[in-house]
Amino acid sequence: MKLAGLKTEYTVTPLGIDTLKPRLSWQLESEQRGIKQKSYQILVSSTLEALLADTGEIWDSGKIDSDLTYSIRYAGKELVSGQRCYWKVKIWDQSDSPSEWSEPSWWEMGLLQDTEWLGQWIGGTSVQTDTEAPAPLLRKTVQLDKKIVHARAYICGLGYHELWINGAKIGHNVLDPGFTNYDQRVLYVTHDITHNLQKGINSIGVELGRGFYSLKTENVWHWEQASWNSEPKLLIQVNIRFEDGSSLSVTSDETWRTTSGPRLKNSLYSGEVYDARLEKSGWTSPDYDDGDWSIAALIAPPPAKLQSQMIPPIQIIETVQPISIRHTDAGHYIVDFGINIVGWVEFQVQGEAGRSVQLRYGEKLNPDDTVYNENSYVTGESQTDHYMLCGNGIEVWEPAFSYKGFRFVELVNWPEAPVLDSISGKIIRSSVRKTGSFTCSNPLLNHIYEATCHTILNNLHSIPTDTPVYEKNGWTGDAHLIAETANYNFDLLLFWEKWVQDIQDCQKPDGAIPLIVPASKWGWDHAPVWTSVYVLVPWYLYMHYGDRYVLDQHYNGIKAYADWEISMLDADHTAHSVLGDWVPPGSKDWSAPEGTRLMASAYAYHILKTVCQIAEVVGTASDVEHYNHVAMKIAESFHTTFFNPAKGIYETEIEAGYRQASNIIPLAFGLTPSENKNQVILHLLHDIITVRDKHLNTGIIGTKYILPVLTDLGFGELAYAIADQKTYPSWGFWLENGLHTLLEEWELKSRSQNHYMFGTVVEWFFKYLAGIQPDAPGYKSFIVKPFVAGSLKQVSAQMETMQGQILVSWQLSIDGDYDLEVTVPPNSQATIFIPAIDSNRVTENGVALGLAHEVKIKDLAIADYVVCEVSSGTYHFRSHNLPRALLNQ
Repeated sequence: MKLAGLKTEYTVTPLGIDTLKPRLSWQLESEQRGIKQKSYQILVSSTLEALLADTGEIWDSGKIDSDLTYSIRYAGKELVSGQRCYWKVKIWDQSDSPSEWSEPSWWEMGLLQDTEWLGQWIGGTSVQTDTEAPAPLLRKTVQLDKKIVHARAYICGLGYHELWINGAKIGHNVLDPGFTNYDQRVLYVTHDITHNLQKGINSIGVELGRGFYSLKTENVWHWEQASWNSEPKLLIQVNIRFEDGSSLSVTSDETWRTTSGPRLKNSLYSGEVYDARLEKSGWTSPDYDDGDWSIAALIAPPPAKLQSQMIPPIQIIETVQPISIRHTDAGHYIVDFGINIVGWVEFQVQGEAGRSVQLRYGEKLNPDDTVYNENSYVTGESQTDHYMLCGNGIEVWEPAFSYKGFRFVELVNWPEAPVLDSISGKIIRSSVRKTGSFTCSNPLLNHIYEATCHTILNNLHSIPTDTPVYEKNGWTGDAHLIAETANYNFDLLLFWEKWVQDIQDCQKPDGAIPLIVPASKWGWDHAPVWTSVYVLVPWYLYMHYGDRYVLDQHYNGIKAYADWEISMLDADHTAHSVLGDWVPPGSKDWSAPEGTRLMASAYAYHILKTVCQIAEVVGTASDVEHYNHVAMKIAESFHTTFFNPAKGIYETEIEAGYRQASNIIPLAFGLTPSENKNQVILHLLHDIITVRDKHLNTGIIGTKYILPVLTDLGFGELAYAIADQKTYPSWGFWLENGLHTLLEEWELKSRSQNHYMFGTVVEWFFKYLAGIQPDAPGYKSFIVKPFVAGSLKQVSAQMETMQGQILVSWQLSIDGDYDLEVTVPPNSQATIFIPAIDSNRVTENGVALGLAHEVKIKDLAIADYVVCEVSSGTYHFRSHNLPRALLNQ
C-alpha cells in the first residue's frame, strides 16, 4: 500500500494560503482488495530535515482512529505569515498494520493579517471619469546588495495585472486575479520570485488592466456603474530574506513611477486598442530610464477583504493553429480555427508605421462572408482588437486583458497575405483538471460528451459564465443545472467554493440572491429556479466531494435565503418568477409559453426540501421540521393549483398545450401523489412517443430531468432514444450540422454557440449508462447500476473521487454474455447491480460469484439483477444469462 496525492487545501504544494487551519488530504493506492484506513498520523515540521527525521514540532497528530483521508483540519501550533510547513502522513489499515510514511509535501502561508500589508494602493495618473485612460504602467527599482535566499511577491492589481521582474513576466497566469464582488472581497496572488531577483539593481514592473473592476464599456448589466467601479489600482508587497538572516519588504507607495502604456483601451466586451508606436521599450528592465515618468498616485483602498486566490488560475492552456486562412471579396482575411475556442490570438505582421489592423472575433459568419460579432447588450463594437504598427520589421502581438469566444477571426486592413503559421489561437480559461471520462459504442453520444466538456471549459473564467461572447456573466440557473455534470468531469471543488462565497458576498440582508453572481445593480428580479443555486450547489458539492465545509460556512446564509423565499410565497403557497423553463424549442423571447408560476412553485418546494437535507448534516432538528412543514404546504398547494384531474396532467392558467417540463418536474421532485402518478406518466409518454416521435420539447430545466425521470420510471429505452436523436430538437441535430459546442437554443439560429446549459445529458451518461451514483457523500460508498440501452454494446466511464479513481466499464459480447469491470478505490465500498436472472451463472474473474474474494451477494428480490457488495479493488464480472429484455435488444 502506498500513500499519494498529498494536498493542502486540495492543492499540491500551494503558496500563499491564508486559511489558518488548512485542510489536508491524501489517497491510498493499492492493488489489493479490501483496503481500508483504520487510523492515521500526520507530522508537520518547519524544516524538511526535521520532517525526514520524523519530528513534527509544529504538529504531531498522534495516532488518530479515523478512516478520513480528506478535509482533515490542521490542529497544530498557530501559523504565521509566510511560514513554510512540511508534512507527511502514514496510516494503519484494517488489520492495524502501518504503512510507510508518505513522501513529504508542503504548503506556505500568505499574509494573514491586514496589518502585515505594509504597502499602499497606488495607480496611474488621474483622468476624467468619463473617458478611458490607457492601461497604466508602474515600476520601481531597488538595490539589493546581499545574497537572496527567499523572496515572495504578494500582489493584487485591479481589475487585472501582469507582473514583470527584471524583464521577465512572472508566472503563467493571465486575467489575474479572479472576478469577485469587489466591494466585499478582492483576491491577491502569491509568486515565488527568489530566482527572479539578483544582486544589484532590480526592476519591478506592473501593467494594470480593467476587467470587470474598471470596465468603461456601457452595457445592459451596468458594470460600468458598479459601486466599486474606479480606475485600475495596485497593491504589492515583495518580502525578501537574505542569507545573513536579514529581510526587506518592497511595497507599493509614492516612490513608484508611472506612465501611460501603449494599450489605449482594454475591455472584456469590446476588445483592445494597442499602439505599438507608444511602447516603452525595456520598461521592465533595471537599466530603463523612467526619469520622465510621473509619481504614482496614492489611492484610497477598496472597502473589501483581501483574500488569497486559491482557485485554479486562468492560464493559457493550449496554443492551436488555424485550419485555414482565406481571402474574401471585401479584401479581408478569414481565419478559421475549425472549432469554437475561447481566448485570443497571437499574430505576426509587418507593415508601415501607423497602419491600423483589426481583428474581429466571432463564432459564426454573416452571409456576406464577414465575422458576426454584434452584441446588442454592449454599446459600440464587440470582440474587436485594433493594433497600430510601429513599422520596425516583423511585429508579434497578443492581447493581455480581454478574452473572446470565437471560431473565426476576420483580419481587416492586413498589409500582406497572412500564412497559417503567422497566427495562432491561445486557449484561455481557468486551469481546472480533467478528472472524468466517458466513452461508449455510440459515436453520437461520444460526440455529445466531448462537445459538452469543451463547452463547459470554454465558460470557466474564475466564475462559471453563460457565454464567452455576449455576456461573460455568472448566471445562477445555468450554473446549478450543469454543476453535477461538471463535477463528474473536472476538479471543481475550490472553483465552486470560491463562487459560492461570491454568492454570499452578493446576498442582501433580507436573504435575497441575484440572478447573476457577482452582481451589482442588475439582476435582482425574483426567480427561485435560478437563485436556488445557493442551496443546490453547496449540496452537490457535499455529495460529490464529501467535504462539508461549504455547508458549515454558508448554513446561516442558506437559511436566510430560504426564509426569504418563504416570505416571497403567495398567500396560497405558490411562487412567482421572472424565469421558467428557459428556451424550449420554438420559444418566443426564449421564455416558456406556459409561464413561470408552476416551475417557480416546484423549485420553492425543492429548495426547502434540500435545505432539510443540509440541516440534517449541519443544522438542527427544529430547522428540519420547520422547512419540511413549509415544503409540505407548498406541495399540497402545488398539486391543487396545477394538476388538472380531468386531463390527468399538470398545467398552468396559460393555454399552452401539453408541456413536458410541467409534468417532468413534479415527477422528479416527488410532488405527484401516488394515485395520480400513472395518469401523469401516460400523458408524458404519449407526448414524447406519439406526438413528438421520441423527441424532447423542454427548455433547460426540463432537459436536466427528462432522461433521469424516464429511466427511473422504467422507460430507459425511451430516454436513450431521445438522446440518440439526430433531428430537431436534439443534441444530435446540432452535431449533424457541423457544430462542436453546445448552443443556447435548440434552433441553429442560436445567438450563442458556446452555452453549456443543455449539457446536462452527460450527467445521465455517468449516472445511468455507466450507473455511477453516490450512496454516501464523497463516494465513500456508491452504487454501480449500469443501464444497457438501445444499440449500446459498450460503455466505459472513469471519475476521480476523494478516495481515488472509480472505473466502470461494461460490454456485451457477440455470444450474448455481459462483462462488467468495476474499480473501487481504497477506503470505499460499492453496491453493484449485475444484469442477470440469478447468481449461479455469474462469475467474478472466472470464479463463481458466491466464492469470489471480497464479494458479498445481497439477498434482494430485484428483477433482472443480481446485487452484491464489494470493498476496494478491481472486479471482473461476467453474466452468462442476461434477462430476456436485454437479449431482445
